[in-house]
Amino acid sequence: MSNQSDQSTTIRQAPASIRWRSWPLCENAARTCLVTIGLLVAVVLIRWVSGWTYLALLGLLALLVALWRFFLPVEFELSDQGVHQRVFGRQRHIRWQAIARYEVCSAGVLLLPDADRSAMAPFRGLYLPWSTHRDEVLAQVRHYLAGRDEP
Repeated sequence: MSNQSDQSTTIRQAPASIRWRSWPLCENAARTCLVTIGLLVAVVLIRWVSGWTYLALLGLLALLVALWRFFLPVEFELSDQGVHQRVFGRQRHIRWQAIARYEVCSAGVLLLPDADRSAMAPFRGLYLPWSTHRDEVLAQVRHYLAGRDEP
């Protein structure tokens, strides 16, 4: 005869919600200098190779669009509802159930919508730079995505 009070059950309590702002342009002066120098070098090279100033400016515009997360402040929030991202008042919400796997990187975590491991898969994901909130972000991700891929 078994007694239910003898059985031990462990209930994991959800970590507290966390909200932070990521703005790489203002967080790291050395990285900001490198990105600025890289953009200038790219524009000069495009102008030199093509001979067209308009093409160089178009290349600069394309690079600025590709690097938008570097130049604009992005606010992230992790809660039991999922991941919220806010930029200029626009909000994007991703439920935890929509995330198939994640990869822990050196400065953040990459959330991926499917199990695809091709070279293009990260472009469909959302990268969360954790800034000074590494432990809190990992606690949330590991709690809500327990049992999903973490290489």
